[in-house]
Amino acid sequence: MHEFDFLGELVLIGALAVAIILVFQRLKIPPVIGLIFTGILLGPSGVGAVYDQKLISTLAELGVVLLLFTIGLEFSLDDLRKLRQIVLVGGVVQILVTGLAISFLSYWFMLGLGRGISLSAAVFLGFTFSVSSTAICLKILTDRDELGLPHGRIALGILIFQDIAIVPLMIGINLLNPEAAPSFGMIVKKIGIIVLFASGIFVGFRLLMPKMVRLIASLHAREVLVIGALVICFGAAYLTSLVGLSLALGSFVAGMVIASTDESHQISVTIDPFREAFTSIFFISVGLLLDVTMINLPLFVAIALVVLLVKALLVAGVSLFLGYSLRVSMMAGMALAQIGEFSFVLAEAGLKNRVIDQEVFQAMLAIIVVTMIVTPAMIAIAPKFADQVAPALGFIPLASREPTQSSYVRPPDTTIICAGEIHAAIIGFGINGQNVAAVLHATNISYSVLEIDREMVKNMRRKGEPIFYGDCTEKKSLLRAGIDHARAVVLGISDATAIRNSIAMIREVNKKAFIIVRARTLDDVAELYREGADVVVTEKFETSIQIFSLLLNHFTVAPELILEQQEIIRRECERIFQLSPASGK
Repeated sequence: MHEFDFLGELVLIGALAVAIILVFQRLKIPPVIGLIFTGILLGPSGVGAVYDQKLISTLAELGVVLLLFTIGLEFSLDDLRKLRQIVLVGGVVQILVTGLAISFLSYWFMLGLGRGISLSAAVFLGFTFSVSSTAICLKILTDRDELGLPHGRIALGILIFQDIAIVPLMIGINLLNPEAAPSFGMIVKKIGIIVLFASGIFVGFRLLMPKMVRLIASLHAREVLVIGALVICFGAAYLTSLVGLSLALGSFVAGMVIASTDESHQISVTIDPFREAFTSIFFISVGLLLDVTMINLPLFVAIALVVLLVKALLVAGVSLFLGYSLRVSMMAGMALAQIGEFSFVLAEAGLKNRVIDQEVFQAMLAIIVVTMIVTPAMIAIAPKFADQVAPALGFIPLASREPTQSSYVRPPDTTIICAGEIHAAIIGFGINGQNVAAVLHATNISYSVLEIDREMVKNMRRKGEPIFYGDCTEKKSLLRAGIDHARAVVLGISDATAIRNSIAMIREVNKKAFIIVRARTLDDVAELYREGADVVVTEKFETSIQIFSLLLNHFTVAPELILEQQEIIRRECERIFQLSPASGK
């Protein structure tokens, strides 16, 4: 039975994780922190009860693969095309700028400590620390429902490029080896082979995977669906690993290809339980890696905080360069400030190639883990922190840069909105915003739009939409879109923090505006009314109204009676939530 000793460790890990998360939930600490803390307690820095770390690392890597696969299922290839500027420009600039900046700081910091390192070791540290954690960042953003928001899209785009960049970074480590001297021709040949095979694999994914998914789903057997989904996920990851790319990148691309099929939802539901289990083990494995003495820990924590600050500032700068607002850029910077799990792989490669020694290697592991531990808290406080700090930094030139006006053409049947004119303002030009605009246009009601996505602004201006670029939490953006004299304002965005702050700012510039707000859950309604919204439309609530309306219509109930019931339900809902703040006093 000795070959099954690892089961005891898994049971111990699971039991302790459940107990710690229950305690942390009462303290309102994210479960991710509880999982990492579980690893610290069971690892070499704690009681040292887990010995089979190779097995734990393997299971953790499977968790990352499953996580990226399910995230890919929520993004189609068209969504990836929209991120191409972030991936190709933002990703390249972020890696280069961050790598060079941390290389410079590492060299002079170690020199100041009297423990100077070689230039090659400093460059290695810089680019190893330049990558962020795909697993932690995307997991938390997904749980917080922020992956579709502007800062979430920035994080996703840069992380995609970082996963791709692991291959050239690994090749670069070979160049830094003091005992190896690979020729330029060999390097070019190796990169060419990787690109050729990777392209072939990705084309194969596009051609074959949708057919495989449809075949598996057509069998109508849950067992086959489960096995088939796992085969597709891990098979795609394994194929990309054969050409030197990361496992996670392969599973992400496979998920995106499948996202265009009608069966993607079935695959996602099937994979979810496995993903949650394996990604939990990943976060525990992060804590298990921490192996430092209390004497060195304060120094490593200090270095980790400096790395977090430098990366956050540089990522924010890259986001500003791409044209995003200061608030969004700060949130993206805080999300990507940590050092990633692939840095463990790079650190091991650096040790094997004698670029660094064992002491530096252990210090790197400790610094990486510390940055990962604080990441959930950083992402959680990012919206409030950005809201408070961004207005004070409005003097930054890029933060207030306007998109070009040359492509702006107004529709022939609309006029420039002047003060005193009856018009509506729409904040956010997603599906809801565009539907509202279409109805207003059809009924000859003037409107203006405020949108934070520069690409959306440029594209819609070419189509003649009266759209303005800006952040709805900034007064100057609201004034630019004429919200100070709008008769009504429709908030069609999904960022809960931005919605609350925007309502307060709208009330500051226009006390008489009729504000309509969209909410995802009933839990948000009371707070939005307190902030100053006139009407809060709840997605799930309106869905239920639509369902019973269709049901009554099916039973041939008079249309007037159906409308009456709709009004009663809406009125009662609004009355309950408008009274709730007073009842709590």
